[in-house]
Amino acid sequence: MTKRLVLGVFLAVVVGVGSFFVAYRLWPDGGRTEAQPDIMAERDRLMQEEAAKPRFEGVVNGIRLYSLASGADVQRKDTCSDAKPEEAEELTMSDVVGTPMEIVPTYLPPGAEEVAPMEPPVACKGIVVSVQRWWTMRGKGDFFITRRQGEQAMQIDTSADRVSTATVGGKPAVVVAPLAPDGFGPSVVIVAEDFGLTYVVGLDLPLEETMKIAEGLK
Repeated sequence: MTKRLVLGVFLAVVVGVGSFFVAYRLWPDGGRTEAQPDIMAERDRLMQEEAAKPRFEGVVNGIRLYSLASGADVQRKDTCSDAKPEEAEELTMSDVVGTPMEIVPTYLPPGAEEVAPMEPPVACKGIVVSVQRWWTMRGKGDFFITRRQGEQAMQIDTSADRVSTATVGGKPAVVVAPLAPDGFGPSVVIVAEDFGLTYVVGLDLPLEETMKIAEGLK
């Protein structure tokens, strides 16, 4: 992969995080083909109710959240924000071992299997700016863990009543609850770090499980 493409893919994924939540929200069965008609009808109702509410924007527990409707001037900043293509580099997971950006979960839900992430680790100007790992429970939920260097800010599409504060590992955190107790939503735990943010996103995963994953990170 060329360095220009590396930077382009990284920026597209960062900008597309909020879009991912919208796409998931518009996917009534969360990608699960076994969803029954009554379940799909309930999820459709929940999505419609959520879509009718104003999108949340603001600072919670020191972490800035902004919606898809926000302009380019409020996008989060990191080392890649003003990097040239030749300053971006695709890494491997072994390159981040032993660094603060390494993702080491000590708790995984039963049946979790790791799969390829949406993006490879990326460095800009010699600084690791993004690392992600993804797991699936094969029809019983998925989750991914991402670490981002830079500003403690995240683009996420949610209403205010889903947002609350927490402390994870002694660090300030923001929790975005799913639309339903079974994890349809999705659920998100965002943790402030010295380098930026760590966030855990659970898809069809109860919030309790998403929290346990976040609390188990080293």
